[in-house]
Amino acid sequence: MKSIKDDSVSTKLKVAVLMGGTSNERSVSLATGRQIVQALNKSRYAVRGIDTDLLGMIAPSSGSAPEIDATEITRADRSHDGSIVTTDGDSDERPTISTEPGFSGRADVVFIALHGKGGEDGTVQGLLEFAGIPYTGSGVLASALAMDKTMTKLVLRSAGVRVIEGVTITRADLQQDTWSNPTARIQAEIGFPVFIKPNREGSTVGCSLVTSPDQFEQALEAALRLDASALVERYVVGTELTIGVLEKSPGVPEALPVVEIVPKSQYYDFDSKYAEGGSEHIIPANIGTELSREAQETALQCHKLIGCRGVSRTDMILSDGKLYILEINTIPGMTPTSLLPQAAAEVGIEFPELLDIILAAALYRDRE
Repeated sequence: MKSIKDDSVSTKLKVAVLMGGTSNERSVSLATGRQIVQALNKSRYAVRGIDTDLLGMIAPSSGSAPEIDATEITRADRSHDGSIVTTDGDSDERPTISTEPGFSGRADVVFIALHGKGGEDGTVQGLLEFAGIPYTGSGVLASALAMDKTMTKLVLRSAGVRVIEGVTITRADLQQDTWSNPTARIQAEIGFPVFIKPNREGSTVGCSLVTSPDQFEQALEAALRLDASALVERYVVGTELTIGVLEKSPGVPEALPVVEIVPKSQYYDFDSKYAEGGSEHIIPANIGTELSREAQETALQCHKLIGCRGVSRTDMILSDGKLYILEINTIPGMTPTSLLPQAAAEVGIEFPELLDIILAAALYRDRE
C-alpha cells in the first residue's frame, strides 16, 4: 500500500470519491463530494470523483479482484479518460465532465461521501469489502446500525446511554388491529407534541414536528412514504449539540470540541442545516466545562458502542441538565456549513488536513 506522504507523481495515492447516488440526500452528498475532490492535495493524491448514480459497474479486472473502473456508464455520456464525472441537480440531467484529470484503473482507497440509503447504511461498504478496496469511515455493521435509528437507540439504551422516549411504527403495524388508531395510542403512550422521522433517513428528510393529534396521521404517512418504518419520539426542547469524533492518531478516537447549534427555524431542519445563514454554530458550546466534557465522553462512548471507525458525529440535545442522544452519523457532511469541519478547524485542523487524517485511518484499518 502506498504511503499518503509520497509526493512522487508516479506513486500518488489513487483516491476515488464516491458521491451523489440515488438517496433523498443526493444533493447534500454531491456538495460534500465536490468539496472533498477540490480540497484533496493533488501533489499527494490522484483524485477521481464518481457519482454512483452514474456508475455502470464495479468491473473486475482480468484475473484479479474487482476494481473501480475508469469508465462511468451514464444515461447520456461515457467518459473513458479518467476525468471527474458529476451531475448538477436531478440524476436524469446530462453529466458535466470537468477538465481536471483523474486516474485510470483500480483505486487505492475510496473516500465515501455518500449520504443516506445505499451509501451510509453498509451497502457500499459491503461492496468495497468484497472488492478488497480500503474505504473511509465505519464498516458494514456500524454503518447499518447507525443508519437505523431504532436499532441505534436499542444498543445505546442497553448500555445505559440516555435516549429520548419513542415508539417505532411500521407500515405493517398500521394494518394490524392494535394500531387501528395510532393517534390515540401515541397520545396514551407518549403524549403530544412529538417528533416524527423516517427510521432510515438523514438530514431531517421527511421529519415533522407534530404539536397536536389532528396533525399526526398525515405526518406519519409522510415519514412512511420514505421508509418502511418511522420513529415517533417525545418532543424535547433544549440546546442542540453535536460532537465529532476523529482518529487523529490512527486507531485512537478523540472527541472534537462541542458545537452548539442555534437554528433559525423552530428546530434544526433541512434549511437550517444547509442554507447559508440557516443556523448559528457556537464553538465551543456555551454549556460549561463539566457538561462539555460529559458530552465529549458520551460521543466517544457512542462511537465505540456502535463500532464506528475513522470519524463519526453524534447529535445530542441538552434539556434540564440532561444529555439525550438523537442520532449517530458515520459519514458527517463536508459542505461549507457542515459541523465536523468547523469543529476540527477550532483545534487547528484545516480541511485538507482533516481529509488526510480520515484517509490515514482508512489505510491503517486496511493494514490491520
